[in-house]
Amino acid sequence: MKTNKIIVGLFFLPMFGLLSCNPQEEITPQHKIIQQAIFASGHLEQENEYIISATADGTIRELSIHEGDYISKGQLLVRIDSDISNTQLQEAQIVYNDAKQNSSADAPQLEQIKSQINQSKAQLNLDKINYQRYVDLRKKNSVSQLEYERAELQYKASQNNLQVLEKSYKQAQDALQLNADRSLQQVKTQQAILNDYSIQADNGGIVLEVLKKKGELVRKGEVIAKIGSGKNILKLFIAEDDIAKLSIGQEVIVQMNNYPDTTFTASVTKILPAFDETEQSFTAEATFVNPPQLLLSGTQLQANIKQQGTKKVLVIPSAAVIRGKYVQLKNGGEKEIKTGQKSGNWVEVKQGLTEKDIILLPKGKHTEQGVAMPGAE
Repeated sequence: MKTNKIIVGLFFLPMFGLLSCNPQEEITPQHKIIQQAIFASGHLEQENEYIISATADGTIRELSIHEGDYISKGQLLVRIDSDISNTQLQEAQIVYNDAKQNSSADAPQLEQIKSQINQSKAQLNLDKINYQRYVDLRKKNSVSQLEYERAELQYKASQNNLQVLEKSYKQAQDALQLNADRSLQQVKTQQAILNDYSIQADNGGIVLEVLKKKGELVRKGEVIAKIGSGKNILKLFIAEDDIAKLSIGQEVIVQMNNYPDTTFTASVTKILPAFDETEQSFTAEATFVNPPQLLLSGTQLQANIKQQGTKKVLVIPSAAVIRGKYVQLKNGGEKEIKTGQKSGNWVEVKQGLTEKDIILLPKGKHTEQGVAMPGAE
């Protein structure tokens, strides 16, 4: 027999007796010796996987990726319709350009104040000359005290007026610059919003799945695609009562849905410490010793993690199990069972059946031929 059949390494089974020639085969559970193993379901995934999700509401305008494409970090993957944001950015840019022009040195408002400052400086210069002349005349007693004081008051008033105008210029300049800065910030804000409509790759990798199409409406947060990179790993879900039996380096016999008649060897590489509430199990990871040629992320798999020793258990063909936990009895009813270790075409029955029960295989299902093993009891 081929050693890559999972039943060779784990089960020692004779052919189940055919009890009837009816379209539905009648079988009876039997106790057989099997190598002890921990059963785990799971799937294949890449070491580093992340999702691309919509960062804004809208319609997908560009979608430049397909399953199997290799992408690089920073590559544009998706562009969402952003007419409103484009308009808002253009309006913000117009406001900023106007504000920037108004804050320049030759802006009309500032030019007007500068003109007033120049006039005030000229007037101050005249009033200063006149005041100094009155100082000299007063020393000679050629003008009255009142005329002298008037000249002095006019000179001081011109000084104050110039100071007010210079302060007004600085305040206007600061206000206009602040308005320009605020307008620039608004441009940056609108640009950031617009950037949300263009989605780039966080890291390089391969496109595993594309969930949306060009022209499709998306909401913020909706998943558009899944990207993966790194080596392939087996994600295994382990029952609570089995997790303590696991250790790093244990051999794993794996059967994948896309290779139904072949088994592969892997090794346990990681045992995660936290309980997975979603899967209601603990999680372990394994890597292939000799991986198959075709590895597809998301492929469902079943695995048996080898343990020391053998045990005698009750087994039935896995094809007899309906909806994961029922079998059809000969009398026409269904009975719920608790299954255990699985391997290839066979499954252990922990509760619900005895060797005296007669069950039926679903229509179209048949027991496998040629599965008798040496040493079976």
